[in-house]
Amino acid sequence: MANLANRWAGRLYGTNTGNVFLDLVQKDQNVSGCLRIMDSIFGVSIYEYTGTFDEDIILNCTPSQAIEGIKIGDVKIRGRLTAKGNIKGDWESTIGTAGTFEIYPHDITSVDPGAGAREINPEQIYNKTIQLGSVRLFKDDVVQLVSFIKKDFTSGKVIVTYAQRGSDLTKYADDFFAQLDGIEQLNYLKLVIQEPEAYGINRIIVIELVANGISEIRVSGINESWVLGKAESTLQTLKPKQNSLVTTYRKYSLNFNGVIFFAMLIAIPDIVDWESRAIFVVTVFLLLNFLLFIHNKFIPNTTIYLEQAKPSFFKRAWPSILSWVIAASSSVVAAYIFSILRS
Repeated sequence: MANLANRWAGRLYGTNTGNVFLDLVQKDQNVSGCLRIMDSIFGVSIYEYTGTFDEDIILNCTPSQAIEGIKIGDVKIRGRLTAKGNIKGDWESTIGTAGTFEIYPHDITSVDPGAGAREINPEQIYNKTIQLGSVRLFKDDVVQLVSFIKKDFTSGKVIVTYAQRGSDLTKYADDFFAQLDGIEQLNYLKLVIQEPEAYGINRIIVIELVANGISEIRVSGINESWVLGKAESTLQTLKPKQNSLVTTYRKYSLNFNGVIFFAMLIAIPDIVDWESRAIFVVTVFLLLNFLLFIHNKFIPNTTIYLEQAKPSFFKRAWPSILSWVIAASSSVVAAYIFSILRS
């Protein structure tokens, strides 16, 4: 039987998330000690526990110090010692909360679960990258985004990198929001938060929004469900801020561009002489490239407005309006040139 007497630390997941630390005293198959939980939202609570260890380790936890104003119940924990030397399992409380946990020994010399425990390495580091479309954010949107990504982090701080006057500046988020005077608009913003998870590896969230190129959400950690869930929930937070028309245009170069191109193919046989046909084809291709240039020049992939918290409807809608006006104008010009060459 392995000797579990040690200090253990790790993470819990589920209806509550946070850090876990416990002192474990073992006498034969009986275990007892003190369990401390640092909930990501509600703070610290302390439990006294007793239990048994055979194939599974079972702990019955009773609150000894509760968070003021927060109701907590008794907690039952069931886990199993793995070949790697850590303990994984499930937890549930009498008030209906439940989830999973992982804990690791912090004095590895006193634990001897087998040869596999002598060298603890992560089974796998999970990474998830999601590409974003054209994003328009206002001050309230940035505040909401920063608040959302730091929910699962207890010690990590959000670091903000932004481009201003040709230079990249990096600050903590609190300092960034406190020093916004004179900053009205940004076309580049990068948010990063990280903290130690286990095995000496950090869990990380990176959101990078660029004016030209690909904007991305990148999440990394040793817990697959957390990585996938956090990446998807961050995408859903940003999705209402994306401009679907500009995103589609940049991704596929479609909409009126495609209409103009196919209209050119259909209309070419109506132009009699080859010189006029050549002029028409060259003109349409120049028009399409000019349209792409105008979109890239005047409708950046990312725009962040920091001068107002509650934008007007026009402020949010103008990229789509401008995109349609430019495309419609190009169609009119192409039709006019066709009418001249056909006559």
